[in-house]
Amino acid sequence: MPTDAHTQAIRALADLGPLRVWSVLVTVFGDLAPNDPLDGPTLSAIMSAIGIKPEATRVALHRLRSDGWIASQKRGRTSLHSLTEQGRRDSEAARPRIYGTPDQMGRGAYALIMPDAGTALDPALYAQITPRVYLAADATPLPDSAMQLAPMDLPPWLGAQLEPTALRDAYKALHAVLMDVDAELRDVQLTPLEVAVLRVMIVHAWRRLTLRHPDLPRASHSPDWRGHDCRALVTGLLTRFARPDLDVIKAA
Repeated sequence: MPTDAHTQAIRALADLGPLRVWSVLVTVFGDLAPNDPLDGPTLSAIMSAIGIKPEATRVALHRLRSDGWIASQKRGRTSLHSLTEQGRRDSEAARPRIYGTPDQMGRGAYALIMPDAGTALDPALYAQITPRVYLAADATPLPDSAMQLAPMDLPPWLGAQLEPTALRDAYKALHAVLMDVDAELRDVQLTPLEVAVLRVMIVHAWRRLTLRHPDLPRASHSPDWRGHDCRALVTGLLTRFARPDLDVIKAA
């Protein structure tokens, strides 16, 4: 029987945004089964505990198979699902942004000027300051024809120009929920299934935000930006609630 605190935590995390089933499955495989197959009964137990119906899960699995992201095969009467090579590549590409610890991320930034204002750059990698000027994390490739600048400092007014209001508000909401989850589950003993579901919901809520903007230092953001604080909470919670073995989740 799920604990009340766990049930409330899952509900609060689910209320942060719409749960697109295919996207939840991407989180499930990326976090719980990046290298190993996940059998149908275990997957059903996880999705059911989140509140997703079997019919919706089947439709989403079909979509991910059609997209070449998941492969399925039968072993007796049981279906086994696993990431394809494409799925693994995509998961690995996102892993540093999702699981990077606070001391590993947000280490530096550079500015760049594009030759004209008509060039479209990926907002997940380049934060626009003016029509031709952007800020990017140190490790981000310099776009063709761009001129790179090394700012001596990052002024406090910069964050207000970089941050979409909706994203700033979403981080505030996530931070509040993660603070509550951290406090309410501090002394609660969870089953392996509950741990698996909690991890999926934390990673899913976090992934939806952290992959939408560049990994910039705290100094480049406004005081209202909670992205770095959320990373610290996510890191702590995922460490405390370590990934359970797949073979014990279903039994729980």
